[in-house]
Amino acid sequence: MKLFDKKSLILLISVVSINILCIISVSYAYFTANIIGNDKAEEMTVTAGTMKITYTDSNIVTLNNAIPGDSLTKQFKVENTGNLDTKYNIKINIENNEFEDYNDLKYTLTKNGEQQPEKVLPYEDGYIVIENEIKEKGIDNYTLTLNFKKDNSNQNDNANKKVKFKIEVDSETDVRLYEYQEPYKDNSGANRPKLYQGLIPITFNEDNTMKIADITKEWYNYDEHKWGNAVLIDNTNEEIRNKFYKEDGTLRINQAITEEDILQMYVWIPRYKYQLFNAVAGETSNPQMINIEFEKGITSTGNVTCTIETNGKETCENDINGNWYTHPAFTFGDTELPGIWVGKFEVGVVDGGSAPDLYVLPEYIPYRRTTLATQFYAIRDIDTKYADKYNLNSSEIDTHVMKNMDWGAVAYLSSSKYGRYIDKDTCVSGGCEIWINNVHWITGCSKSPNDSEDADFNSTPAVCEELNKWKNIYGVHASTTDNIYGVYDMNGGTAEIVMGNIVDVNGNFNPGVSEFEEQPQKKYYEAYEYSKIGTTYERGHLGDATRETLILLDNIDNGAWYDDASYFPPPGPWFSRGDSFSSGKGAGIFAFKYLGGRDHSYKACRITITAQDGNE
Repeated sequence: MKLFDKKSLILLISVVSINILCIISVSYAYFTANIIGNDKAEEMTVTAGTMKITYTDSNIVTLNNAIPGDSLTKQFKVENTGNLDTKYNIKINIENNEFEDYNDLKYTLTKNGEQQPEKVLPYEDGYIVIENEIKEKGIDNYTLTLNFKKDNSNQNDNANKKVKFKIEVDSETDVRLYEYQEPYKDNSGANRPKLYQGLIPITFNEDNTMKIADITKEWYNYDEHKWGNAVLIDNTNEEIRNKFYKEDGTLRINQAITEEDILQMYVWIPRYKYQLFNAVAGETSNPQMINIEFEKGITSTGNVTCTIETNGKETCENDINGNWYTHPAFTFGDTELPGIWVGKFEVGVVDGGSAPDLYVLPEYIPYRRTTLATQFYAIRDIDTKYADKYNLNSSEIDTHVMKNMDWGAVAYLSSSKYGRYIDKDTCVSGGCEIWINNVHWITGCSKSPNDSEDADFNSTPAVCEELNKWKNIYGVHASTTDNIYGVYDMNGGTAEIVMGNIVDVNGNFNPGVSEFEEQPQKKYYEAYEYSKIGTTYERGHLGDATRETLILLDNIDNGAWYDDASYFPPPGPWFSRGDSFSSGKGAGIFAFKYLGGRDHSYKACRITITAQDGNE
């Protein structure tokens, strides 16, 4: 066993028990676990045939503060002391794994001197040896070598992290289904979607019907414009829960599901950096493919840094066109994030409904006619008051109203080769611009290609026509990816209020008529400098899709990319994004306006799910 004190690699040696589950069949007898090195273990003898498992110290492996290139070994042996042949399994039981990138931590298992191929350490509980035959009086000697792999990339995201697991041996039958398989990872470099407790991965069939995803097979592919999707269900409804989960708590992989089975749908936006293209305030840019590179884990590899003062003024270093900036949406308070989950649709309610019955689904009436503070606290309640309903872990995640910077992160990803571009000169079949939702009060719709360039809002349909629904031939064009895997309702429909606040004349938080009784924590909103003039665009921040994406500097109605609205909030003081269907050409994912008076009573909102600040 190799210890690394100076490198801060620690193998904690502790004494723990191991329970060996026993079975009997025609050819195999019960056996006894005789655990060497554990004085408190109670030996369980059943019939003829015993098994002895010996560890050099204990069956717990703990790796603390490791650096790339470090390794350690654990030796143990399995001995059949009985008079019958039998079989056994070896399981890795993960107690804690803080590593952001699964591929960094690998192991090799050597049995009786024969080394097996290197594999990724299971990120969750799983069997690594299945039904290994052992003769009577036989002995199998094992060495498990754990390696923190060193490669040419920046691995600071995993430095000084911890992993702790047990090596367990049992003779359970029917465990082949639980043999650990490495989760799928596409070739784009994007972080795997972080499946916090309660989030159920889904994917889509060729006919755009939904099913529970097998995460060991392709269920997302950012190179192919297929963003990761997950859902939340009502876990208090036994009928619904049983449709998604087996009796042992595992998911019913490939089970067909429908919107009626779901409460909320989310899309994964992986951590990335983007190349600055219009960094100088006061200049303009044309719609274009934004160069994006996904980042590994929670590492920041950009060479641009920015800070925002409490009065909203942004100061940046190296903010020169061509330099790279880690998008600030992936910092939540003091916590760096591997990505964020955003609502696939605007938050919806049943007509006349309100919190806690919030839905993120197509063909719902947006959650409006209330104040921003009411919307904010209703969405916070999802993981505080109603966590059990969604099977969420309140100490793990945070639900909140989308921030202005979150909107920018989705907009930039959509305008990249992972969204609506094929390459810098070619867009997807539906075009570079997201199609408009021209139905004001219904989520997940799209205009027909037979409509004019602008939405004909004087004859807007009151319902979502069949071909324009989110799954269908025209409906998918209203997605950020031009297919069913993307985010909807970001052009038109109901304008969305986001957490971007114009401070007051004294540089302080300005609630306006939002009815916030106290200032929200700073991590829940972005502050912007005060001004009475709606075209003082230099107040915009890098990454929020405001001043960087302007084609004109003097047109508040159509100054942003694709002629979207560009009215920077005067003392409003909140941002509105996407604009309403009634703005026609002025609506779009790059549109931004202010909210004056009680206009926010008629605005929709969207949910972002992140790791809880300080708990990632």
